[in-house]
Amino acid sequence: MDKLRKSLADDCLEHLVFVYGTLKKSQPNHPVLVESKNGQAKFICNGQTLDRWPLVIASQYNIPYLLYKSDTGHKIQGEIYAIDAEMLKFLDEFEGHPSYYTRRQMPVSTLEHGTIEPWIYFLNQYKLEMLQLPMYADYNSYGQHGLRYVERCDRQGPNANCGHTEKSQVTNDC
Repeated sequence: MDKLRKSLADDCLEHLVFVYGTLKKSQPNHPVLVESKNGQAKFICNGQTLDRWPLVIASQYNIPYLLYKSDTGHKIQGEIYAIDAEMLKFLDEFEGHPSYYTRRQMPVSTLEHGTIEPWIYFLNQYKLEMLQLPMYADYNSYGQHGLRYVERCDRQGPNANCGHTEKSQVTNDC
């Protein structure tokens, strides 16, 4: 793990983030994770949470939510990325941290690097009925559940957002 951290620090990628939903490869929001104008992100490996969490699909937009209630649901499959401070700031805004989602460091098991503690975005405040929804270990917007994620550009009203206006500044400084 120390070797991984040193290698990433050399690239100014000082944070690890675990993505489990629409930010994963082949999912609708993955492009924002790899878009250089949002910061830097580098795929490290796949992982699985050590603890069980409820991952549900809810709302009229079929959003995958990881509810902050341990020992419920499944060990969650996801992807770990090394990111820079600019990408962390972008993801915080994208995920609505800290008002909507809350970012927490939690243990994740990987084959390549053992147990690491990346940031994970959790929904803290939720209706108890959400715990009655089907729970998933590995989210896929195009899965057999038939609950395809409604992209922000396809939404109506105040939640419609077809782009981000965050500042785009590329530097070689950390």
